[in-house]
Amino acid sequence: MEKKKSFNTKDINIFKNKTFYTKTDIKTRDLGKKFASVLKPQDIVFFNGNLGAGKTTFIQGILSYFGIKKFVRSASFMLVSEFKTKFCPIYHLDLYRLDENNALNLGIDEYLFGQGISLIEWCDRLKYYNIKNRWEINIDYIEDGRKIKIKRFL
Repeated sequence: MEKKKSFNTKDINIFKNKTFYTKTDIKTRDLGKKFASVLKPQDIVFFNGNLGAGKTTFIQGILSYFGIKKFVRSASFMLVSEFKTKFCPIYHLDLYRLDENNALNLGIDEYLFGQGISLIEWCDRLKYYNIKNRWEINIDYIEDGRKIKIKRFL
């Protein structure tokens, strides 16, 4: 049986309610990879940011931590990309093309409340779900890179 990734609650404080600055896509992916070390099954991560802000780039880092080697694209045209890892399933949902009502009728509960980790871009489409226990990552372009705010809601 595959050894599970270690999870240390102390590590959460590295990211909980912190702001980070990255200057390149590589640094943004690296931050995503480091952040992935605190994720555990059933975690939900909301991503906010304008088109092209770096949400998918950060998610690429998360997935690389869990051993996904293929290039990860935005899931905009597929809505959901599923990744099987030795740790747990990971679901990348991109709700850009939906409105609030469509998201509610999609039947995505198994992704949100199953045993995997859910990474959700354009999470504002999920207002009706009222998900309180989550991570929220806000990514903004700034003059010399990206400003990435990470918050933990319980």
